[in-house]
Amino acid sequence: MSIEFTSVGFACEMTDDIVKIYTIEHGLIEMKNTGDLELGAWYDITESEIEPFLNFDEKICEVWEDDGEVFAKVLAIGPNHFSLPKDIRIKYKYAVWSPFLKFLDDGDNLFKDNIRGGDVVEIIVKYSPSEKHLFKIVDLIKEDYSCEAAYVRMAPWTVDFIGQKIKEIAYPRENSIALNQYAKIKNENFVVGVCINAEYDNVARPKGRNFADGGKEKCSYLFTPTHGLCRWVIKDMKADVKGPSVSQPAEYNVADDMFTVDKRLGNWVTFCLLESSTYRRKQHNKRTVALLHSTATKVAELQDPPKETRVVNGQVEMEASFLFGHVALETEENRLIKDWQIRFKGLSTDAHFWDPYLGRIEIYPNNAKLILQTIEAHRHNLDQQEAKKLENEAIVVSVTAIVHRNFLENFEKYPTQGVFVAKSVDTICYLNGGRLIYQK
Repeated sequence: MSIEFTSVGFACEMTDDIVKIYTIEHGLIEMKNTGDLELGAWYDITESEIEPFLNFDEKICEVWEDDGEVFAKVLAIGPNHFSLPKDIRIKYKYAVWSPFLKFLDDGDNLFKDNIRGGDVVEIIVKYSPSEKHLFKIVDLIKEDYSCEAAYVRMAPWTVDFIGQKIKEIAYPRENSIALNQYAKIKNENFVVGVCINAEYDNVARPKGRNFADGGKEKCSYLFTPTHGLCRWVIKDMKADVKGPSVSQPAEYNVADDMFTVDKRLGNWVTFCLLESSTYRRKQHNKRTVALLHSTATKVAELQDPPKETRVVNGQVEMEASFLFGHVALETEENRLIKDWQIRFKGLSTDAHFWDPYLGRIEIYPNNAKLILQTIEAHRHNLDQQEAKKLENEAIVVSVTAIVHRNFLENFEKYPTQGVFVAKSVDTICYLNGGRLIYQK
């Protein structure tokens, strides 16, 4: 699939005919010089047009031209080798990284000899293309301890490390309800979750009768990595204008807030899990899973959600990503099969990845096939030198995750089956530099 792009970048190099513009998404772009372009100036770029761009935040990357050369002031960081495993430590030895300009040339050892690994530093670089880098460090300015520098710390070695350890990070803890659904509920702990279904069959309601705990036919469902699925009771009573009474307890007037059923879906919330008093009185009789005898309480909207959600045709969608690895999608033996009709049948039916907020996400064979075919075709089309350079580079696959249609049944077997599934593959790109391989 061809990738149509639109981006923002600054002019680094030009002749009478050609201008080279650096962009964060596509690296160095070569385009026709329209005659009115300037070195160091920012431009809005499409495949066929270049327009001046005046609104770039130069706190991220301040650029200027001096005597025909282009310079930039950015924040940069090097790896803290003491905190990384050996394979990642070797891979990124003496690397210097800037989120906007990517890997930098430290040929004069300015960074290596003066800056501790893990420290964020403001530096000046010069456009000086070489075999491996586009920008060379020419000066160190000062260390930056501000909170604004936090984004710099998410460098490739950090992401690489997280990618290797993501299952360990995201897998439910031994004493969590998500792993042991019979575990004791500690309702004093607040957790963060997302509403994945606003109005669905209440699994705690016995057929044919109501009862106090979970008595309504429908309820909302929240998902949180620590507890898994949690019921959120639908309360539609509203406070009487004369005030609350014993028979009519005061409730939120929820006409305009997120607690109405039609406004819950896709919202991130904080809440506590409350065990029903009925279950506590009778728990010596028969143990049941937490989902049946507990509900979310003290629910409050989360002001800074960890993921953006969108609701499409009544379905919650969220972005999730993982580091590509053949072994997660098929066996090495299956990979050797040339005929895709046969190879497809051998793709893993258990393919999945782990997300810190959504837990286990299933990958079905159709999407696995798209991922494998795209990456293999890309690698086949690389020239020999480029193929060798990119051979060991990590690749990130980004998908749209949705709630599995059998989410309740799957949760009974969680974490061996996921509540979420990859609906579509959105992008495939290299971790280092962000070079696109595929875009939906």
